[in-house]
Amino acid sequence: MLQAKNKNGSVLTLASLKREAIEKIRGEGETFYCPVCENPVIMKAGNKMVPHFAHQSSSDCPSREGGEGIYHEQGKLLLYHWFKKYKMEVTLEAYLSEIQQRPDILLSVNSKKIAVEFQCARISTEEIRQRNEGYKAAGIFPIWIVGANNFTRYGANSFRIDQFTCQFIHQHTSESPQIVYYFHPHTSQIAIISHILIARNSKAIGKINVKALEQMKFQEMFQLNFFSQKEMLDQWIKEKRNFRLRPVKRLYGNELTWRKWLYDKGFHTQNLPSVIFLPVNSQHRMKTPLWNWQSKICMEIIDPVPIGGTFSIQNCKHIFKNQILKPSLFPLISSIENPIDQYLHLLEQLNYIQKISATTFKKIQHLQRYKTIEEAMNGDQLLLQQLFSHNLDKIRA
Repeated sequence: MLQAKNKNGSVLTLASLKREAIEKIRGEGETFYCPVCENPVIMKAGNKMVPHFAHQSSSDCPSREGGEGIYHEQGKLLLYHWFKKYKMEVTLEAYLSEIQQRPDILLSVNSKKIAVEFQCARISTEEIRQRNEGYKAAGIFPIWIVGANNFTRYGANSFRIDQFTCQFIHQHTSESPQIVYYFHPHTSQIAIISHILIARNSKAIGKINVKALEQMKFQEMFQLNFFSQKEMLDQWIKEKRNFRLRPVKRLYGNELTWRKWLYDKGFHTQNLPSVIFLPVNSQHRMKTPLWNWQSKICMEIIDPVPIGGTFSIQNCKHIFKNQILKPSLFPLISSIENPIDQYLHLLEQLNYIQKISATTFKKIQHLQRYKTIEEAMNGDQLLLQQLFSHNLDKIRA
């Protein structure tokens, strides 16, 4: 912990003191106490660490650290001073006894309380859920900033994502973009990634904005930042091309099963219809990649139906009943849309199907089949131009 109390109840932030002052306090032998459990704590102020206090190894304090170490301590201290710079009411390591939680930083902004968590270590989904539920019960808005030790950038607008990171995607209103925050305490840089769209289980695209913390204002954390039509078109054409031409390496698990299924259908990734592998912003709820579930909807449900024939939305959802994650697992995201609903809506906007009731669609035209890879990529370009020129707002939120 960065703070402790003395015998008079005054709070001391050890890392805010100069080395001479720390040594003077150490030499005086003053005893400090945990603000939560009030047991004595030990000063830790070596040359290679952020000065802090620590419990005895036998302590069972409810606020005891999860072992994130120097990286975590540095990060939350820098963020704390950044918030203080904007004259906010800010508390470091405030213990909330009513929910028995201690956020790294607690803010009060216009009478609204915000808990800021700087998350560097991988923790369980259950722990994240419990923390968010606790804040919600206390009327506190949570913001999770992920340690940059979990950030891998692939390109100007692409980065690594996994199920752990997905839990920290924010969407502050149903109309705003999805955002994830990263912070690197060693460089004091913050990365805000917005308009996130998951391309595959380990990769997402997004507008990546990296700034020095001291050059950024607090309000910028909530600014709307979307891809332009051209940016989105160029990015997704690149993703589609990689999908069609990516060399097949060692396959296993779901991807091997899908490839075998595709082969049995007489298809290869190079000749799949262009309507397969379209972006939906609720892909975080799907356990399977875009191309997997979208190809099965198209080829198992829609393709066999004659022009003018109908199919049920529930038939589509039934195939993936065990593959869709509950929206409650993503409490930081305002929208609770189903990815299958979003995809069918895109197909409707592209005039392949038409919704004729709350539960039923009618097929309007056949899915395009390609003979060559050149023909497929030309088809991708035309379809994506149509999609993003008229329906970019449907993908944004």
